[in-house]
Amino acid sequence: MTHTPTDTDVIVVGGGPSGLTTASELALAGVRVTVLERRTRPVESRAGTVLPRVLELLDARGLADRFIERARAIKENPLIPVHIWAGMQPVHWHHLNSRFGFRLIMPQNITEELLLERVREQGVPVRHGVHAESVTQDGDGVRVTAAEEGGERVELTARYVVGADGGRSTVRQQAGIGFEGHGATFTGIVADLRAERLGPDWRLMTDNEHGWITSFPWGRDGEQLIRFNIVHAERRHAPQEEPVTEEEVRRCLREITGEEIAFDGLRWASRFTDALRLATAFRDRRILLVGEAARIHYPASGVGMNFCIQDAFNLGWKLAAVVRGHAGDSLLDTYEEERRPVAEELLRSVEAQCAVQFDFTPEGVAFKRMFAEHLMPLPEVNSRLAHELNGLTFPYPSPPGSHPLAGRRAPDLELVTRDGVRRVHELLRGQEFLLIDCAGDDAYAGLDTTGLPLRTVSGAAVLTGPELRSVRSLLIRPDAYVAWADELPPSPARAADAVKRWIGAAR
Repeated sequence: MTHTPTDTDVIVVGGGPSGLTTASELALAGVRVTVLERRTRPVESRAGTVLPRVLELLDARGLADRFIERARAIKENPLIPVHIWAGMQPVHWHHLNSRFGFRLIMPQNITEELLLERVREQGVPVRHGVHAESVTQDGDGVRVTAAEEGGERVELTARYVVGADGGRSTVRQQAGIGFEGHGATFTGIVADLRAERLGPDWRLMTDNEHGWITSFPWGRDGEQLIRFNIVHAERRHAPQEEPVTEEEVRRCLREITGEEIAFDGLRWASRFTDALRLATAFRDRRILLVGEAARIHYPASGVGMNFCIQDAFNLGWKLAAVVRGHAGDSLLDTYEEERRPVAEELLRSVEAQCAVQFDFTPEGVAFKRMFAEHLMPLPEVNSRLAHELNGLTFPYPSPPGSHPLAGRRAPDLELVTRDGVRRVHELLRGQEFLLIDCAGDDAYAGLDTTGLPLRTVSGAAVLTGPELRSVRSLLIRPDAYVAWADELPPSPARAADAVKRWIGAAR
């Protein structure tokens, strides 16, 4: 197949977490990619948590340690083994059976800084101060017209464009993709307060008929701050564009807590809303959407950025496989087939959490007390909430008759190989499929993998859970999900068929 020459293979519009992760995944596969980012200054950080599932994905690229070390430089112990749901706690991460049984306190601006560092190491051009104005496509490629900070117009062409440009996405609008849902029905406040008198580990979570507050230590640019999230029963009707004042924050804290909270000033504040919308499609031919370009919602439990990054890990290797000719264009359809149900489930969860969390009537407060005391501690409930917060409540779609592991996140396997003990997530760092003979018999050594992002591994699995004890073969996707599992004696023919479902058909 021939293609009209283009400036690059893929243009990513938006340099936030989802855009930079997508660009990194493409660059790792050798795809030419350019990032256009409107901002010229770091984001004022809203998100502050990296959850276990994203840490697993970062581990599969050798980046988890880098994130943890940077978080430790901000706060001595940034590893938190519990989380909240609808403002109630604790949800325990140990239910995930993950190497990363904690969430990482990490301001979003630092997450972006680390991801930007990564793509620059990979040689990806990131052009700041460039605002995409129009996006057009035909059968050969996509043309992006953009304005630079000084007003000059630039045109770039590519085979594909990824819109990672947020809730007001120009890419989505230019593609004519709808954005359905509802606008804001209330506003909340996020505020970073200078509060050294409270101490470096001061925390608060409370709710009553006056509203809800949570707070936690928050390092920024060498300052020791306390991050407050507030929904006040009366002030939640304030318009989003109304500036947040120090006096308003003091009033909200005083009325909800019943006391004066000693802080020395307002470092930064903003309002957030419960506006909720979902794109009617995640793809229009050569244009694809990730992150907030595909959905927006109230930041319930602070998990939104994590779902955006998971979108990018799902899309990145697939788009790379198509660009490099390892797979047909239809592989891109599986991006929406897999991630739309996850996004829909996320939005249902957000609406449920808002309905519970912000019911400040006596009946609503009574229900929250009962749920937190009697239902949340039940292992089945707690486990369900932990999986929900990580986007892991159900597997990706698989063909009828597939093994129960198919479509689920890859187990954190250790394999005893001829080269020593190897972890699956370490073996994934080349962004290849892993075809594993779990008996260590080199059953797939003769399989033709020439020119494909596929690696065969032979090793005896150790410390496996009950779901893996009968498994003889595994095919793990580059994004650390199980593509295929088999309990029969290893068969190169069956394995080749499983591989062909994902890659190789285009050859």
